[in-house]
Amino acid sequence: MPLFSKIQRYILKECLMGLALVLGILLLAILMIDVVEQLRTVGGDVRLSILGALNLSLMKLPQIVEQTLPFALLIASMMAFTRLNRRSELSIIRASGISAWRFLTPVMVLGVVLGLFTMMVLNPFAAKLTESFEQTRDRLLNEGRPTLSVSDTGIWLRQGDETNQIVIHAKRVAEGGVNLQDVKMIQEERLYADGRPTNDYAFARRIDADSAILRNGFWQLEGVIENIPNAPPEFKENLAIPTTLDAVTLLDKFASPNTIGFWQLPHFVRQTQAAGLDASRYKMRLNALMALPALFVAMALIGAVVCLRLQRMGGNSQLLAIGSLAAVGLYFFTQFSSSLGATGAAPPVIAAWSPPLFVLFCTLTFIAYREDG
Repeated sequence: MPLFSKIQRYILKECLMGLALVLGILLLAILMIDVVEQLRTVGGDVRLSILGALNLSLMKLPQIVEQTLPFALLIASMMAFTRLNRRSELSIIRASGISAWRFLTPVMVLGVVLGLFTMMVLNPFAAKLTESFEQTRDRLLNEGRPTLSVSDTGIWLRQGDETNQIVIHAKRVAEGGVNLQDVKMIQEERLYADGRPTNDYAFARRIDADSAILRNGFWQLEGVIENIPNAPPEFKENLAIPTTLDAVTLLDKFASPNTIGFWQLPHFVRQTQAAGLDASRYKMRLNALMALPALFVAMALIGAVVCLRLQRMGGNSQLLAIGSLAAVGLYFFTQFSSSLGATGAAPPVIAAWSPPLFVLFCTLTFIAYREDG
């Protein structure tokens, strides 16, 4: 027995054609705008060619697809059912005794499949490229004035105060950047002339360590070899180096929620909590991804339901406007709820699932009222 009837396969085909068209147009327009934006922002500080800007924009493209898909599905659903309505095919389908539940099944299944695909396949791929985008952009912007940068040989940090400067290099990072592995630190002290500080620095010491963990106000180094001028190397099991760097800042830099894929998020949440840091925004991101199928189905049904009114009865323009406003309202409600969940003001599970489920149940209730009274 086939999964869909011929009519359902026909409706699914119409939706897929509309989705491909809408997604293609939106992505092309967004890509062109983003290239100009990269030339304006990054190109305003460093020399950036059009190809370089295009490369940066292409790295962001999968994330743009991820963010655009719900609205593309909404518009595709509207287009498909509007075409069916104008060609009187919807009237014929209804006259043949097929209920709205049956001919809306294809868009519901499409929403679930796209939601699962976005969550399990597209998001990990987009997260990887987004991380590459942020690293490439930071490397371009921080060239010549490094405070924190990422390179092919590892990461570089710079910290200091009025008396000394320390350049930190690590080959690997863990726990979102608060745990550095295979670390080298070069400390330079400020030179003084006639009792006044100058802008010159002199080498003070080099420290090699197996790891450096950022604590509250200091780096905790393990497996240390300290080299001081005119003195033999000295081995120490651990050493504390004062720092003004902030763990939250480092976590933001190395582990933005958008750079962590769906499959890595549960482990990263556990790591973040074990490090004593707030994991609310990562929990929020994980639950938001898990709620994507419900969000996609809600968007698809909104687009379909507002186009079910027969063409000859009029009022379709008003229904389309209502559907569009409902979709925009759902988007802003979702963003507001996500902000509450990311800051810990609301439980991430409730903040992520409430908006799509509320709209989905409202839409299903409307369909049941129209079809079953």
